[in-house]
Order: sequence, then structure tokens, then C-alpha cells
Amino acid sequence: MAQETCGGLYTVQRGDSLSLIADRLYKDVGQWSAIYRTNMEIIASPDAIRVGQTYRMPCINGLPAGLEGGTPVLRTAMSDPQPVRSAEEVQAQRQRSADESRKGVDVRLLAGDDFKPFTNRLQMSSGMITDIVNRAFVANDDTGAHRFYWVNDRSVHLDPMLSEGMVDLTFPWRKPDCGDATSALCTDYVYSEPMFEMLVVLFTAKGAGVTYQQEANLEGLRVCAPLGHAGASRQGQSAGYLARVGARLQQPASAENCFMRLVSGSADAVAMNEFTGRVVLKDMGLGDAVELQLSRPLAIEGLHVVAHRSNPRAEALIAAFNDGLATMRDSGEYLTVIDKHMSSIWAGL
Repeated sequence: MAQETCGGLYTVQRGDSLSLIADRLYKDVGQWSAIYRTNMEIIASPDAIRVGQTYRMPCINGLPAGLEGGTPVLRTAMSDPQPVRSAEEVQAQRQRSADESRKGVDVRLLAGDDFKPFTNRLQMSSGMITDIVNRAFVANDDTGAHRFYWVNDRSVHLDPMLSEGMVDLTFPWRKPDCGDATSALCTDYVYSEPMFEMLVVLFTAKGAGVTYQQEANLEGLRVCAPLGHAGASRQGQSAGYLARVGARLQQPASAENCFMRLVSGSADAVAMNEFTGRVVLKDMGLGDAVELQLSRPLAIEGLHVVAHRSNPRAEALIAAFNDGLATMRDSGEYLTVIDKHMSSIWAGL
């Protein structure tokens, strides 16, 4: 019987990202940084992996098993290696960030593939919002070079990656309806002007008899709103709003998880912008099982670029982005980009 191994060599396949590889091999997307750190001499940056490149996968908590070139499990156990600690990973990224600053990388931008059709590397220009962000920074001469990073675990985008200075800006996020609120989302972050606005609607299972005609219909309703897809919106009808009117809110990490809950009966509705919801349903093959409650949208939500106030350049970077966005609007470039992407999006639905 072949001896079990841990770690080893992995060759990048089409569609891979560091976070997808980490999820597949380690069952933990957060281990993308361990892969990056182990292969820094090959990987120029986390968003620059190439099909056909071969990376060494470190052995972490017994995973991955069975890869070519792995270390025998017995030898691994005898040497008692320590798993990569999250604090060490954060410190390593801090050091990389400092190195990049010295090398002239002026703006580090963070997004994830989990927000089709707005940010996803397999789509045209990596998605409509990515295209807008890229063009807005190109339109402003004051920002210098910018680089995109892709991490699909949205739970780490605002904290620690933005708050700890590992990146300068992240997108797309919603701007909270703060008023006199004192939550960290209101006090600790700086938001750009909205790049795009869209309707937030309820998706319900066909034949379930769930309708949304008035606020009272939401009371007691099990509403699933994915983490990162449920920020505040114009009219104040955000995840907080749903909770205040008596909905029983569920917030898993992904839109796919929400729709699985819907079709399995563990959620009564999914709250999401209509475009992302439609795209995810199509990808999952669930379009015939779900309907949209379009007669009464939940809200109109805007998508923003976000900086953390601990970054001494936060206000300046957001101002520069807003200036570039205004230049695009004035020149007509903004509408051209929107029309191009929306035509492609609707054609695919």
C-alpha cells in the first residue's frame, strides 16, 4: 500500500485562484496566504497566478494528502511541524505591503470572484464594477500605479485586510445608512460615491405562496442575505431593516448557500440585487424553481469603493477615485462601459 503523504506539488488549472486552491486542498480559503508565502518566488502577486505553473503546497494540519512530491505522513508527524498561524499570515502580508509601497505600487485594490456579474475574473474585464474601478483610477493621474488582489473570502476584506493595511481599498460594498449610528462600519470606513445603483428584491420558491406586498409580510419571514451582499441601501432597507421589521435574518458566506437554503425549505426568501441573484440561479440551474418578487423591491442599493480611516491616505484615495469617476461620467465613458456590460449581462440571462 502506498504511504500517505502530506503537502506536495500542485499545477494550476484553468479557473483557479489561490483562494479556490486553498478551499479545494485545505478546506479553508484563508490558507491562500500560506500558498502565496510558500511560492513567492514564482507568484508575482496573489492575482497573478498562471495556468501550468506548479506550486509547492505546505503541509498544514495533515492537508493536502496524496499530492505528488508530498512528505510521508510518518516523517511529518515525527518532525511535528507547526501549522501556519493567522497572526503570522497577517504579519507576512503587512511586510509584503510595506515592500510594495517601497517598490512604487501606489494603490492596492481588493475584490472577490463571488459577486457576479460585477466582480469575477472569468467575466469580461473581470466584471462591470472592476472595469469601472480600473478606468476611474486610470482617469486620475494623481494615484499612480494600481494593482488588483482577489480574495474570495469576503469576511476578511474589511477586517483584517483593509483595517490592517494589507490593501488600500476594497470593492464593491454598500454604504451604511448611518445617520447618528456609531457602528464601526459608519465610524471606521470612508466610502466613495456610488458606482452603480440597482434594485434589491426578494427571491422566493415557486409555489411556496410567499409574497411581499407590504412591510407586514416580512414579519417572521426567514430571509437569507449573504454576507457582503446585505449592507445598507438607499431608503434604509438593509439587513438591519429586515431585522427591525421582524424578519428572521440568515447571513451565510455565499449567495449559493442562500439559494440552497431556499430550495431545501430552510429559508423562505433570499434578499439580493436582481442581477447577482439571476446570474447565481442560472449557474446553479435553479431558474425554474425560483421567482422574483418584483412588484415591491426591498431597496435601491449603491456599490462603493471603501477605505479604512487608519490609512493616512484614505480620504485622498477616495477623493481621487471620485474624481476619476466624475471624469468618466463627464466624458461619456461611464455610460459606454455600463451599456457594454449590461448588454452582455442581459444576453446571458
